[in-house]
Amino acid sequence: MNMYKKILDGFIKIVCVLLIVSVLGIVALMLNELVIRNVLNKSFRGMTELAGLLFLWMAFLGITVLYDKEELISIDMIYSRTQGKVRTVFWFVRHAVTLGLGIVMIVSFCGLYPFVVTEYYSSMPNFSKMWQFLPLAVSGGFFVLKAVYNIIEKSKQLRGDGK
Repeated sequence: MNMYKKILDGFIKIVCVLLIVSVLGIVALMLNELVIRNVLNKSFRGMTELAGLLFLWMAFLGITVLYDKEELISIDMIYSRTQGKVRTVFWFVRHAVTLGLGIVMIVSFCGLYPFVVTEYYSSMPNFSKMWQFLPLAVSGGFFVLKAVYNIIEKSKQLRGDGK
């Protein structure tokens, strides 16, 4: 399980870098658009489409990092106010729901794939819209892997096999 954890941690480091790049990209596009609008009095559709793409990447990669750091708002309001076995039950419910959400995200991407792989941006005719939906699958895959890891580790801990 240590190797599994190292792989997940390495993945999160890559996601953090991509998250920073997407935020910086959005900021650069916004500043560029501001200058172009004020100087040339024009707006380019490609910048708007690229900003939307980067925003989706930022949003999905952001929730991936938040889930890894246990900072997603879920049923924590209830979970933090409970004790003992009820708290443990809510912990398992939270991670089981996340596991299900991850599976739904992956299945959604697979269902959308045949349609979005053939659609292209009007300003970027060689760039498939599949890239807009890819972070959905990436985040879903991480949710599944991390939820399974968390459930296994918590089960081992409750049995006394864990740390």
